[in-house]
Amino acid sequence: MTRYMLKRVAFMVLSIIVVSAATFWMMHSVPGNPLATRARKNLPEQVLANYNKKYGLDKPVSTQYALFVKNALKGDFGESIIYPGQQISKTIAKTAPVSGKLGLISIFFGFTIGVAFGFIAALNRGKWPDFLVITIAILGVTIPSFVMASLLQYFFGAKLKWFPITYRKGNWKSFVMPITALSFGTIATYARYMRSSVLEVINSDYVLTARAKGVTEMGILFKHILKNAMIPAVTILGPQITGVFAGSFIIEKIFNIPGLGQFLVSSIGSRDYPFIISTTVLFGFLFVLSQLIVDIVYGFLDPRIKLAE
Repeated sequence: MTRYMLKRVAFMVLSIIVVSAATFWMMHSVPGNPLATRARKNLPEQVLANYNKKYGLDKPVSTQYALFVKNALKGDFGESIIYPGQQISKTIAKTAPVSGKLGLISIFFGFTIGVAFGFIAALNRGKWPDFLVITIAILGVTIPSFVMASLLQYFFGAKLKWFPITYRKGNWKSFVMPITALSFGTIATYARYMRSSVLEVINSDYVLTARAKGVTEMGILFKHILKNAMIPAVTILGPQITGVFAGSFIIEKIFNIPGLGQFLVSSIGSRDYPFIISTTVLFGFLFVLSQLIVDIVYGFLDPRIKLAE
């Protein structure tokens, strides 16, 4: 296990370096720069030169990247170009927990409810619970999250007035509709994966052998079927954990939630180099870390998977 962990950590570091370098070079390959905005087009040449010197934009790309890596290792991601004086590390520290809270709760409900729905549907194949879960899965896949969010706002916010339409700090009710909108599609995804996986496992040789040995149905369901059927669901859990920080920006915009997604979208549109590269490194780190956790969970779900190999 130790050897495997060290090997994966080395790959994590290499992956983050490759992702950050590729993002850095791609951003700088696009014509123009962040200072070529409407608000700064009419600034004197000397002022623009001072801005370029301040943010290091007058240096070669390789030098800029080396400086970024050097400062990032110290925990300093620099200052936003579009919002002068705003430290990126402080912005991420302030907004990432909001996006993380929203996304992780959504994934928790989506994963648990979706797995339960898929399990029930597979055990009742061809019956009304199966058709109900299939219907929910189809609706969850076909209805985008922003449409679901608008419907929830209209019916439960504007009409029934059960929940606040927009985000209110300190009010847990303002998270109910955003979490519901985000988790609806997740429920559908895991329900489909789990249903297919259980149907595949339920007729496996080891399940038939366990039943022939006299193992109780509850023992077969939870020890043999559920445990082995969870592997495909766990596989897609890793990337989804990373996606909650960047992929929920539409929901954050609709409900006016001050999360990291909104800042990421605005930074891409305004070519805020330091903010884009910093969030890219963060997402890359979360992705490889989640994949490592998923691989470790594999070993507990299926002893045949040898992490040391």
